[in-house]
Amino acid sequence: MLKRLFNHLPSLNQCWVIVFFLIVVGGLGVGTLLTAICGYMGIDATSINPLLSYVLPIIPALLYIHFSAPETGDGTSIGFRPGKLAYYPLYAAAILALGFVTEPLSSLFPMPEYMLEIFEKILNNSIWAFITTVVAAPILEEYLLRGVIERGLLKHTTPLQAILWSSFFFAVIHLNPWQAIGAFTAGLFLGWIYWKTRSLTACIFIHAVNNGTAYFIQLLNPELPAGCTYKDFLDMHMPGCYWIVFVIFAFLLAAILLYLNKRLTGTLYE
Repeated sequence: MLKRLFNHLPSLNQCWVIVFFLIVVGGLGVGTLLTAICGYMGIDATSINPLLSYVLPIIPALLYIHFSAPETGDGTSIGFRPGKLAYYPLYAAAILALGFVTEPLSSLFPMPEYMLEIFEKILNNSIWAFITTVVAAPILEEYLLRGVIERGLLKHTTPLQAILWSSFFFAVIHLNPWQAIGAFTAGLFLGWIYWKTRSLTACIFIHAVNNGTAYFIQLLNPELPAGCTYKDFLDMHMPGCYWIVFVIFAFLLAAILLYLNKRLTGTLYE
């Protein structure tokens, strides 16, 4: 089964089907079923193990990919080679800087109270929340968005279209507009890195750094509200320095992107 999961190179129409299985069949169907079962058993649905409630809705999409994939691939690798580890600190710095400089846009759509309460309950289960957020989500989402969807679109469309569509789908599968801008911009960077390097491992690392930073900021600063921003964090620890740090991160991001664009030739991981 695992081998066939690596063989699927979907067209754009097939990518829409994958997203349908993720959102409608998995997110709504499986999610509604879990909620109904919890209601019948008198259990608060938000108290379910976060890893279980995260993985179960993804299974229908994985089954669709398995059964629609050919038995043999076309010879291209999904990209498990890590590549040059010397670039990894730059990847980490870039995704953190990107999250910082795009935060003013994301803040235009504040998360409603009921979503904040859900996030807070998830974070209260710290060990499973860590495994779900920093381990499972980067692996599964990068496999689906970069390893399947973008990799397939790189075969059927142009690199620009592949990156834009995979970023759009990345935003859509989060199922809320409050994370959409951040997910889309992060998806652009992840998609670009995957196109330049063909390394799924690098993308998983970047995604884990992004999620892990948010997780540890929240965990180590319990006085901050759930869903806190970098601005909230800096206002507490370095009052009045937000825009200074913003400008520094903007220049840092530009410098890293220019450097990586020059150094990543697309042949580093072949």
